[in-house]
Amino acid sequence: MQIFTNVRRIALFVLSMVLSMGVLIAQERTITGKVTAEGEGALPGVNIIVQGTTLGVMTDADGNYSITVPGPTSVLVVSSIGYLTQAITIGSRTVVDIVLVSDVQALQEVVVTGYTSQRRRDITGAVSTVTTDELTAI
Repeated sequence: MQIFTNVRRIALFVLSMVLSMGVLIAQERTITGKVTAEGEGALPGVNIIVQGTTLGVMTDADGNYSITVPGPTSVLVVSSIGYLTQAITIGSRTVVDIVLVSDVQALQEVVVTGYTSQRRRDITGAVSTVTTDELTAI
């Protein structure tokens, strides 16, 4: 009789462990959405990272994304050059659309330099030549 009691306890323990694993796995889910800018439409190439992890994606050409998060307490950190970074808690949502706000100060700090010399036949992109007179006229 004692053997059956121990077997029953072990069976209940194993069953509860299996059911617990199902609940833990069920918390992981896929979040989808679209990233847009205020008055500008879809934003491609926006970084979306789950805070505190190495999980991350970038938006496609239409601003859409899809990312798997560990649970409802996950926080998405959304960032792109020229826009304010946002942190968004997922909660119970599975679709999270995001509107980024321009960061005018950050845009003033961007510097683009193009200083080099190459032969035209070695370059595969567009080439433009600006003379000193044209620069002073501007």
